[in-house]
Amino acid sequence: MSRNRYFFLIALTLLVAVLVILIGRSPDSGDRELPERLLPGLAAVVNELDSLDLVAPGGEVTVSLRRDDERWRVAQRDGYEAEFAQVLDLLRALAEAGVAEAKTARPSWYGELGVQDLSEPDATGRRIDFPDRDVASIIIGQTDPSGEGSYARRADEERSWLLDRVIEVPVDPVSWLEPGIMDIPSEEISEIIVRHPDGETVRLRVAEDDDRSVVLMGVPDGREPGPMFKRNALANGLRGLNLEDVRRFESPAPDEAVRVLFRTIDGLNFVADVFERDEAYWMHFTVSAENVPTAAEVESPDALGEEDESGLESGLQPDEGRRLADAVAIEARLSPWLFQIQERRYSDLTQRMDDLLEPLEEDQGTPE
Repeated sequence: MSRNRYFFLIALTLLVAVLVILIGRSPDSGDRELPERLLPGLAAVVNELDSLDLVAPGGEVTVSLRRDDERWRVAQRDGYEAEFAQVLDLLRALAEAGVAEAKTARPSWYGELGVQDLSEPDATGRRIDFPDRDVASIIIGQTDPSGEGSYARRADEERSWLLDRVIEVPVDPVSWLEPGIMDIPSEEISEIIVRHPDGETVRLRVAEDDDRSVVLMGVPDGREPGPMFKRNALANGLRGLNLEDVRRFESPAPDEAVRVLFRTIDGLNFVADVFERDEAYWMHFTVSAENVPTAAEVESPDALGEEDESGLESGLQPDEGRRLADAVAIEARLSPWLFQIQERRYSDLTQRMDDLLEPLEEDQGTPE
């Protein structure tokens, strides 16, 4: 390295250090007393909040979190359930956030911290609004170089601050959705039926042995079942099932959907219509507590969806009544929605008979 370049780098480093000091200690910062909390009035009302708006660079509200009697929901996804723990963590962080250091009050320096107004063309922060509440909007900027705090500014003040913690504010609605759809392992499944649009049907049963091995039914003569992991992947189609996105379901499911029936050992039927659309993979559920349908019945959505609502008053045993009540509750939670799933999960659920068999050996002989 040349001598001139060496001294240039030293000078540049010193300049950056001075700039940071100036931003952190602007002429009007002085030794003023630091506020104990960034939003001192929030803690008193945090449990009463029922709405939060998250604003992305550019000034658009991209996430509207709304609370009803049951849970927090994401308005941009038709009111689908938000991940409660994530909302709770954000509210707790905002209510408890303290100020570690005073920073600049000069708008021309806001960009260095990411706390400029969100309407500015070079804005990088996120703003949190509290609709219908007397709580100031807060702009969360960049994380400080130590990684221990976020820069922030109340939208109604010029002074910016370094907080005593990092506050993450995703502005993608998907990031706020409750990701888990369901989690039913193959050990709790008794039978799986896959019916493709062209009529091909694949049936598997989970053996009632200690291993709960998955058995492929109807193996053609002269063929052998393929690797167990492929059958397990299908039988575990409802295990750890998470969404990639969600939208309201508009009936009916498309004709090209593959219909997959999972019957649990306690008598619930989960019927999943899975299909590809717009370069994404989608799944819709209907749930019942009927006796297991036949392969022919799997073709009919009506046959799988009907329920004897009078059964609770006409001879159902208590366990049957509970099963029906469970089915109704799960159906009410799942059926209004169309879930985007991973391509890998879609591939597992739409396997054909040939995918589950050992490959045919190539005939090396010459036909006579």
